[in-house]
Amino acid sequence: MSPDDIGFDPDDAPELDDEWFERADLSIAGKLVQRGHRPGETERLVLPTEIVERFRAHGPGWQIRIEDALKEWMAEHPERL
Repeated sequence: MSPDDIGFDPDDAPELDDEWFERADLSIAGKLVQRGHRPGETERLVLPTEIVERFRAHGPGWQIRIEDALKEWMAEHPERL
């Protein structure tokens, strides 16, 4: 099969190097469980252990659940920001 038969040349695919994997999102069964590192788009945040443990207790995706909970709270309480 030639590249013309399938519409692209597989040799043109990007190299999957360490940087690519560092920036990649991780999904399990179609559900995002970990965002890749994107310099300038994320910040590190220190949270009380009690909060982190409660989210971690529900398995993979705990960081995304914290993010979603914060976004929900911000939408419901814009006056408190």
